[in-house]
Amino acid sequence: MKAYAMIVVPMVIYGTLPVFVSKIPYASAEIVMWRTMIGFAVLGLIFLFTLKKHKPVKNKKHILILLAAGMLMGISWIALFESYAWVNTGIATLAYYMSPVIVMCASIPLFKEKAGAAKIFGIISAILGMVIVTGVNLDGADPVCGVLLGLLAAVLYAAVVLTDKSVRDIGGLELTLIQLAGALLFVIPYTILTHSGPWMDFTSQAGFLTFILGFVHAGLALYMYFLAIQMLPVQSIALCSYLDPASALFFSAVFLGDTLTPIQLAGAALILGGAAAGEILGGRRQSAKKPGSKETKLPD
Repeated sequence: MKAYAMIVVPMVIYGTLPVFVSKIPYASAEIVMWRTMIGFAVLGLIFLFTLKKHKPVKNKKHILILLAAGMLMGISWIALFESYAWVNTGIATLAYYMSPVIVMCASIPLFKEKAGAAKIFGIISAILGMVIVTGVNLDGADPVCGVLLGLLAAVLYAAVVLTDKSVRDIGGLELTLIQLAGALLFVIPYTILTHSGPWMDFTSQAGFLTFILGFVHAGLALYMYFLAIQMLPVQSIALCSYLDPASALFFSAVFLGDTLTPIQLAGAALILGGAAAGEILGGRRQSAKKPGSKETKLPD
């Protein structure tokens, strides 16, 4: 029960991400930069205090691969945060959660995974759901731009997950630290080059919310997630991960007023249900072939 609590709590915390980001009146790149720096510092301290439990990375090429994936992750986060400014945050969340579907599609040719009935059903359902969600009147300053940014974030995050699939024999905490370092390699210079106006004031409400995004969301919650995945079966982890978008839709409706129409809710059910069916039911066959294997999928 404790293990399930340790994965449910982080997923619900990640669901508050759109609410926090929407309340911070700073550029998306700057929010991502501070959030990543704070999260990296928190996880770095945890790594140092638990150093004896970790093994050195044997294949140094994996470090370069993960750094490159981390840069893509940084761009993905900027695109996601920016999408919240242009379209209903619920729609942006659903666009971003097409990433598991993209991974399923790409894994078939890249990793020779079989396209079973569950995967095909999940992919078709999710695509149909996305068409339904975006096929009605959308709220926001520029809904088309917002949806495209959300989908761009999904594609980039899918690339990160696919890259992680090729990296073996490295712990989840080590993998995350390397990828966060890679994200900073892109985000810091990009933010400096594109920045205008005053920098973040950490004595303000916006600064406090940004600190929470780094310390809690990218730090403590992520560490809880990694502790949980060491104790839970793969299918349980995958199922619990869908609490993230579900809670994001709930919190966006309650705190931001970003509600979905009944038709859009039906589309949301198709997207999340299709992704879950393809990932969980379709993944059983793969995990059965590799007993004991677990993939590390970095949450938001």
